[in-house]
Amino acid sequence: MIDARIYGIAKRIQNVRRVLSMVSGKGGVGKSTIASILSLVLKDAGYRVGLLDLDFHGPACHIILGIGKFQYHEEHGIRPHIHEGIEFASIYPFVQDNYVPLRGRDISNAITEFLSIINWGDLDFLVIDMPPGMSDPFLDILRYIPNTEHIVITTPSKLALQTVARLLLFLREQKYRIMGIIENMKTYESNIVRKLAEKVDTKLICEIPYDGNLEESIGNPASLRKTDIYKELKEKLPRIIGEE
Repeated sequence: MIDARIYGIAKRIQNVRRVLSMVSGKGGVGKSTIASILSLVLKDAGYRVGLLDLDFHGPACHIILGIGKFQYHEEHGIRPHIHEGIEFASIYPFVQDNYVPLRGRDISNAITEFLSIINWGDLDFLVIDMPPGMSDPFLDILRYIPNTEHIVITTPSKLALQTVARLLLFLREQKYRIMGIIENMKTYESNIVRKLAEKVDTKLICEIPYDGNLEESIGNPASLRKTDIYKELKEKLPRIIGEE
């Protein structure tokens, strides 16, 4: 049976020029932080930007950007919340700080429903903070939004790279577009991530040093703009979006 919501999702994003997904093989590599700050960088560069947090069990973009409790405005679905000039949507208003004990199929159904009711405006970029790993929701999103361009986030940790290597192999074999790899929280000189990028025939977009002051900037967009992550993403923005 064909799910009509899938067609609804395509209609909801028809005015979005490009979709950038932040993906990782595992959690804890700074995916949400990079997704949030990249949205600020894009907005500050003059682009029309949306940010979608789809990390169902751990939505965090609203915390990073300092978005308090908010409700969606209903208009033939829901309109994203506007923050710092960015159209923002997250599952958070529906779950708040409660744990949601749902299994894979139920989570997939909830995300499908959520995607099918968001009325995005005319956007140059929609940045998606994807669920970590290669779960059912992750695979569903790839199917619903097939033209997504993927930016893979990792740290130089051997454990992170092991899962990232599998993710990159999957994306490559399925012929999804990989924009490149962002190495985050780099604390020492190493070419381990660069070697992985070369092995899978993709580019290492940038190397972001560990910023011990980042925690103090969480929740304050003005402070986030002074972080090493913001500065590095701003400098490498043409490389990130493939317009260098």
